Amino acid sequence: MSTQQKVLTSPDGTEIWAQEAGDRTKPAILFIHGLACTAIGFNAQFSDPGLLSSAHLVRYELRGHGRSGKPEYPEAYSAIRHAEDFRTVCGAFGVVKPIVVGWSLGGSIPVDVVRYYGADYIAGIVYVGGPVLSLNLNKECFHPALLTLFPDLISPDAQVTAKAAVAFVDSCFADPASLSFETKLAFVGGFGMQPPIVREYWVTREQDDRVWRESARGIPVLIVQGTADTHCLYERMIAQAKEIYVDVEVKLLQGIGHTPQVEAPEETNRYLLDFIRHIST
Repeated sequence: MSTQQKVLTSPDGTEIWAQEAGDRTKPAILFIHGLACTAIGFNAQFSDPGLLSSAHLVRYELRGHGRSGKPEYPEAYSAIRHAEDFRTVCGAFGVVKPIVVGWSLGGSIPVDVVRYYGADYIAGIVYVGGPVLSLNLNKECFHPALLTLFPDLISPDAQVTAKAAVAFVDSCFADPASLSFETKLAFVGGFGMQPPIVREYWVTREQDDRVWRESARGIPVLIVQGTADTHCLYERMIAQAKEIYVDVEVKLLQGIGHTPQVEAPEETNRYLLDFIRHIST
């Protein structure tokens, strides 16, 4: 099995941290994390024996996050940049037509990929944890609890941001008290590594989703969603997905919050393995 990490250079010069694990001869799964988080959100997938033996796992940290570069001008966060980052990661690890796992805001990246490279660039999409299908559609799905956090998330005031980091991480889990201190510190640290202005660029950027709406209909989709998610009005999100895609399977996890792959890793990993088989048949 192959395990390696790389710091890649996207076409605009931004560095992108990425890692692979598993079996390169098996179907590729490309994991994309959410806002103000990092690839550690997929540690439970990258240590799962079943996934490691059945798939080629690849994850990267979005520009503006974690170990990747954090340019501080809005043009660096345009759709073409996200599509280019995705293609750069695929090229670095020999990935062709991956299954994409999009957690939260990470779910919006396929919109940019389809816009510039076509729907055939992706074999399937697994939306995890209050996914953002597109930035436009997501405006209808904001949970009121998340909306109350938003002003503090992009505040330039260090006093406000420090408190917002903890509140944001807590809001990602149905039972934040169950997290070990080390796990919570890792998530809070991921938030703290991101300049507030970069968070603002991410949440305010425009995204043209017309090509995706028109051409992505045939992409197979799995939604893994917690019923205690306080970021997303998930019933509305699921309805949106069924309006866009023909083949949509939904797995609801009772009492799970915005981060199913961490809160319920065994179930999430089992659903991923089943989806690989579904795609392969």
